[in-house]
Amino acid sequence: MESPCAPRSTESTPSISTTLTTPDGPADAEDVDPHFFTDPARVATAVEHLAGCMARAVPELVRTDLRQNARAYSEELTALDAELEDILAVVPAQRRVLVTDHEVFGYFADRYGFEVLGTIIPSTSSQAQADAASLSDLISLVEAEGTPAVFVSTTSSPRLAESLASQVGDVEVVELFSETLGPDGADTYTDMMRTNARRITDALT
Repeated sequence: MESPCAPRSTESTPSISTTLTTPDGPADAEDVDPHFFTDPARVATAVEHLAGCMARAVPELVRTDLRQNARAYSEELTALDAELEDILAVVPAQRRVLVTDHEVFGYFADRYGFEVLGTIIPSTSSQAQADAASLSDLISLVEAEGTPAVFVSTTSSPRLAESLASQVGDVEVVELFSETLGPDGADTYTDMMRTNARRITDALT
């Protein structure tokens, strides 16, 4: 029996792409990054799918209200996407590079024309461990590229990022809300995305 929440694609709710484009082409299936929420356009698509899933799974829900609420939030996310483009537009092309504590902003970079130069922890999980050789290579890359900032999650220790910054010199460690909401600019998902975009813009301009 098919799950009521099995992925479905229709003309009004296209499938959610979980494949990022790399310099060598689409990412391998085993390298799929689950952090699609850093791209509000993908989240807008997910909202449409979730509404359909909930309507099928919980027949007691008022479907008209569900569809209307989903459509309204999807439209809010579409407007947010355009707003983020405007915020980030001032970042020069040569500065549109991200160095992060782990692999979390790939969809964001793909959506808004940034390059993920490298990550301190080469994994989509912040629970993974950094290795000395990769960190040394990243330090050399940051020095060579003149990268002005390293971005870390508000829920992760900044210790390794601060160590990298001190070794390179003249590198700012900037906190972003990557996997949790919180006070000071991330009370809601849309607030979180605006705050991240502004902090990225401030650090790279």
